[in-house]
Amino acid sequence: MSAPVTATSPPPTTLDVAAERARTPGCATGHHFNAAGAALLASDTVQAVIDQLRAESLHGGYEAAKLAAGDLAGVYTRTAALLGVDADEVALVESATAGWQRIVSSLRLRPGDRVLASRSSYVSSALHLLAAERDTGVRVEVLPNGPDGATDLESLQRALRTGPAALVTAAHMPTSSGLVEPAAGIGALAGAHGVPFLLDATQSLGQLPVDMDALGCDLLIGTGRKFLRAPRGTGLLAVRRPLLETLTPQAPDVRGARWTAERAWELAPDARRFELWEAAHALRLGLGSALADLHALGPGDVFTHLAALAATLRERLAELPKVRVTDPPAAGGAIVTFVVDGLDASEVQRQLALRRVHLIAVPADHSRWDMDPRGLAKVVRASVHVYTDEGDLDALVEAVAEISAGAHRTEPTTPPTAGSPANAPSTRPARHPAATRHDAVVVGLGVHGSGALRQLAERGLDVLGLEQFAVGHDLGSSHGATRMIRRAYPHPDWDGLVDSAYRAWAELAEAARTRLVEVTGGLYAAPQDRPDPLRGPGCRAVDAEEAARIFRGLRLPEGFTAVHDPAAGIIDAHEALRAQLRLAERAGARIADRTPVTGWQPDGDGVVVRTSEGEVRARRLVLCAGPWTSYQVPALSKHLTVTRIVNAYFAADPQGPLGRRGLGSFSVDLPEGLLYGFPAVDGRGLKAGLDTGPAWDPEAARPAATEDELALLARAVARVVPGAGPVTESLTCLYTMTADRRFVVGEVPGVPQALVASACSGHGFKFGPVIGAALADLVCEVPRPDLDFLSPARLMPGAVR
Repeated sequence: MSAPVTATSPPPTTLDVAAERARTPGCATGHHFNAAGAALLASDTVQAVIDQLRAESLHGGYEAAKLAAGDLAGVYTRTAALLGVDADEVALVESATAGWQRIVSSLRLRPGDRVLASRSSYVSSALHLLAAERDTGVRVEVLPNGPDGATDLESLQRALRTGPAALVTAAHMPTSSGLVEPAAGIGALAGAHGVPFLLDATQSLGQLPVDMDALGCDLLIGTGRKFLRAPRGTGLLAVRRPLLETLTPQAPDVRGARWTAERAWELAPDARRFELWEAAHALRLGLGSALADLHALGPGDVFTHLAALAATLRERLAELPKVRVTDPPAAGGAIVTFVVDGLDASEVQRQLALRRVHLIAVPADHSRWDMDPRGLAKVVRASVHVYTDEGDLDALVEAVAEISAGAHRTEPTTPPTAGSPANAPSTRPARHPAATRHDAVVVGLGVHGSGALRQLAERGLDVLGLEQFAVGHDLGSSHGATRMIRRAYPHPDWDGLVDSAYRAWAELAEAARTRLVEVTGGLYAAPQDRPDPLRGPGCRAVDAEEAARIFRGLRLPEGFTAVHDPAAGIIDAHEALRAQLRLAERAGARIADRTPVTGWQPDGDGVVVRTSEGEVRARRLVLCAGPWTSYQVPALSKHLTVTRIVNAYFAADPQGPLGRRGLGSFSVDLPEGLLYGFPAVDGRGLKAGLDTGPAWDPEAARPAATEDELALLARAVARVVPGAGPVTESLTCLYTMTADRRFVVGEVPGVPQALVASACSGHGFKFGPVIGAALADLVCEVPRPDLDFLSPARLMPGAVR
């Protein structure tokens, strides 16, 4: 039994946490408590980086920087506003450590110079000082802490009175606890003695008020990746005047200096003297976006919220048996540290990660001056942010309670071993108790469901895939050996999705280490007066004569023209499905086949899914049920038509005109229906089918093709592929189509917790991996406006399930 968990609610706040979560895609991948390491980025910040990279790809790096000059200048303005300084006192650097090294080296410390450093100093700063002590004779004096665990100001006062000092430095908050140093008191004492005060604000920027005037701070360094929620690879430093004019970097760069004569140069008059010419402008614009977000929220409101949230977490953890909070009395802000009796902190971190709770273990060698005197070898560090909600706190506290009580959890999945079948996913049913809860459940493991399952698992979500039949069954729409891929579509709406599909297949093939697409070229024919002719990137119209030259095995009926797509080809459908499922399991997805879903319903902000094995709860539901979609989303039933389709193989010589040398993928829009086919490439002959057939209930038995159906198909084949022989084998499948022949991909109207992908039969297999990625984006709350033309809402505006 787990220890009881006190259901203390965090205090009220003026911040809209739900809104912050909605704009933070990473919230969908678990419970994140590592803002003190690298916080989750907001979608706007990510987009700012992508936009600049795209501009660089279109215009070149230098040109894109000129176009973004105003926005780049705005980063300095926003940084200065945050610190209460002038914009020309700010420099942008690659990391806090890079800023530290440039500032400290510019002080030109000499043998005998005294540096008074707090015990909160970060490892990289301490190592730099210790190296200077060893190599140049600088004297590093580590200041003692007072009873509250913070730098003792009386001891600092005595050290300053003892003799001249060259520098006083402290970390506003250390890496090893929630301590908040008395920075204003340190700054006041340093200022009274005329000693520069360097504040490491790496852990405080974005959560604590940091006004350099109020703190008496002359020098400051910080990073973007922590509480500022900016990309990694961004940092800042600030130097107040008049100290700025006295500091010269040891290694001037063209960004911060001008070469005026053969042996002379001039430094920039502002803090740019500490910068380098080469910089990641895209990342800096991401920093600017993150700073804009912080200013919009209000740094004071953020501090109040985070301090209260962390205090609640600290109290709840302290109530758990075998758990000891290790923050000193002077703790505050958003960081909480603790240990679990009898367990190494790294083991606690590992077990929490298995429960989708992400934080970090901090070892003593990251903070020797702080942790060694407190007898701490390692601590678990949790840090909250504006996207942390009550559910996150509950998840962390409950998980720590389980771990401290000895409820060790095994790995959720085991990757395939060397003795496992090379190309087969494990399909042992994942039996699940009624209380099981997942980040997402995917219903239906055809090409789109397996694609979504893989994408969700690879993004770190706890995801379960449910299939009512055996994996790889032939009762739906994803079975069979081959499918077509092409760029030719009647409307430009499809172009972006088609382009993404080609890239997605290449990525899947690389990940699966197998060949999935064979490019054969394709011809797609229709009467020349067709009102919506096919077209597409790289495609061109050809007449019947040219079509015969391209594919000598194909003959177009009189009055027909065609579109030639040289990039068209054939997908290995069977292997593609296996590859997606195999990669999904390898990434941690659980698969339960032979597990029918008997119903589902919204449950608060999640869903309850009823199966033959019991109930499963999830934050999001993804329905890829193919012909059974109407059973899962009844409101769609009148918009979806399920049709039984016949396909057949015809005898053909693979070395002749109906093999890959004389034919590629093709379709011809005949009065009998759309005839589609593939050359004889797999030893089974020419494959062809008609996309028309009787309406069908997927629950009904599906008989084999009749003689009449095969005769109709054979006549159609004879019209356009005259060299085909008799039927050698046949198969049937089910198509699910809408009236406009467009897919249904998006939220179930009125139920934002549930997503659906349907009506993809006929031409949907080619989009399998990219629709899987799109569904994963939507689960992770990443906007996909490019899918609006496929939204279920277009079929039933305002409908509620």
